[in-house]
Amino acid sequence: MKKYIILILITIIIVAFGISFIEYDDSSAANVGLQEGITYGVESIPNDLKNISELSSSDKNILCALTKGLVEKNKEGEIVPSLASEVNKSEDGIQYEFKIRDDVYWSDGSKVTGKDVVTFFKELLKECNDDEITCLLQVYGAKDFRDGKVSFDKGVAINCSDDSVTIRLNNKYDRFLEELSKPQYRLRSNIIMWNDIMKNYNNLLYCGDYKIKSADKGNITLEKNNDSVKFKRISFTKDDSVELSMASYEVNERDIVINPPESELNKLKDSNKLITIQKNSGAYIVMNNSSIPMQGRRIVYNYIYKAIGLYQSNNTSEYDLAEGCYFREEKDNLNMIQQRKVDSSKEGEWNQPKVLTLIAEDNKKNKILCRIIKEWFAANTNITIKYTLANDDEFKDSELKKRYDVIIVNNDAISSEKEEFYSRFEEYLSEDDLNILESLRINDYYGDYHTLEDSLFSNYNILPLAFYNENIAISDKVSDISIDGNGNIDFDGLN
Repeated sequence: MKKYIILILITIIIVAFGISFIEYDDSSAANVGLQEGITYGVESIPNDLKNISELSSSDKNILCALTKGLVEKNKEGEIVPSLASEVNKSEDGIQYEFKIRDDVYWSDGSKVTGKDVVTFFKELLKECNDDEITCLLQVYGAKDFRDGKVSFDKGVAINCSDDSVTIRLNNKYDRFLEELSKPQYRLRSNIIMWNDIMKNYNNLLYCGDYKIKSADKGNITLEKNNDSVKFKRISFTKDDSVELSMASYEVNERDIVINPPESELNKLKDSNKLITIQKNSGAYIVMNNSSIPMQGRRIVYNYIYKAIGLYQSNNTSEYDLAEGCYFREEKDNLNMIQQRKVDSSKEGEWNQPKVLTLIAEDNKKNKILCRIIKEWFAANTNITIKYTLANDDEFKDSELKKRYDVIIVNNDAISSEKEEFYSRFEEYLSEDDLNILESLRINDYYGDYHTLEDSLFSNYNILPLAFYNENIAISDKVSDISIDGNGNIDFDGLN
């Protein structure tokens, strides 16, 4: 008996000793974990997703994860069906029919119908601000409904069957589908409850790739709603600054950080951890014609452009040079670029001042621009740049801006929306340029704006400087991020 006990003890000792030399390979477990979830560092957690047109792209990303629209704009800028399986437009361009897919469901499992879409549009017209629903205000009867002149059912030309929605406009509006692709038109139920996500998230209905698991002031956690997405969970976690997001990123506590600090971009790029996406927005400079003569404006523009060019040559991710183009898409027009280079190189005399004053709205991109310009002028000229970063109210003060020699203006630059683009510059236009703009509005809403652009450039009144890029830091868990044509994450393409 003692022999058996001794043999058992010896066996246990040998097995235990052998196990101590076995290394556990947790790589497979880690690989499974990569699919479980990611954490997205953000500077704010929106509680109101009812009116969203003025929210940042990061805030809109939460809505885009939860919802889908009848149509969406893909990363190539093409309008493609989403909740709709197909879109049919009448020959006169006034009526649109959307066939609803038969495999689309609400987050509670019930099927999405044409009636659901009509009810959603009715709620938008009833509850949201005009700026939020410019697309729907093109619909026949929509404005009368908002003014209380007609009922929705009898007066508004939005109708449905179980599997389709038909919309008739007042007039032909070529950008209708493009506008309809924006996030505010993504399908939601009980729109009024979306103004308090943290209180109501358990009672909300939507039909996107993810659904809300929890929501508070510091975090919104989403769980996948279908099998088409890679990650089971996405957490949007609030950090007080992007620097804090990056600090958490460095210790593997954040997987996505939008627009990391300028100082981190080259390092991230070199390690293949940076995705840079071109945005349809840019920086423009407005010259004060009363304080700087024509040749002075030409010289100042060239100086500022050289400053940005020097910076961009060493920091390629933050901006793309405008090269004399008001819209990024026009950079293929080599003849126009060459002509504007010739115009800007004309020589002349200018009694340079000791000081030039500059004002810009206070944001991260403008801080970098102002610093670059100030440093370049100090190193290469006898002119001192004094700049002011103004808050929103200050920058809206036209009289205040008139006291400065140069104004940096940020503007969305979508070539298909030129009328809106130049309207946002209206307060800076000369009388002659205002007349050109008004003529374009009256004669042809989609007219050729080159006459206005040539006037602005040749007079050195409003000049393109640079186009912005969106930079995204990604962890090892993320191999690619697809950004749709409206600047939001396409969660189907998040890998």
